[in-house]
This record gives sequence, C-alpha cells and structure tokens, in this order.
Amino acid sequence: MSSNTREIIDAVLKVVIDQVPTMTVREITTIPEHPKDGDAVIARIDVSNNRLVYCEIDGNGSLSSASVIDLNDPDEALD
Repeated sequence: MSSNTREIIDAVLKVVIDQVPTMTVREITTIPEHPKDGDAVIARIDVSNNRLVYCEIDGNGSLSSASVIDLNDPDEALD
C-alpha cells in the first residue's frame, strides 16, 4: 500500500468522523487491511460498546456509503 492510498482513506474517514463531533473513535479497521492503489475499502469504525460505523470507500477515494449499526437492535445486529 502506498502512503498516498493510506492518506486518501484517512482523509475520507476524517470527513465522516468530523460530521459527528461527539463520536468517540475506539478503533478503525479496514478490509483489506493493507489496500493497494485503486482498491475499494470497507472501514469498520468502533465508536462504542454497541455501535459500529461502516464506510465503503471506492477505489478512487470517494465515500460510497456509510451506515451506523446498533448491535443492540436485533434487526441490525451482525451475524
């Protein structure tokens, strides 16, 4: 992964996180863990014991989608 790829991913995630100023980020993981230039990325942002934010970032560095998952809601819980 080039440093430019990581910088693009970090910049997109910062935009998402900055939109919710009260959100405390506990951990961010990405799939793939070490993306290459042009790879699409899914970022999992752990914001509390019960909530996750999933972001899909296109290979060109654009945010494709973002959603909050409440693990206490049986309709949203991950399998």
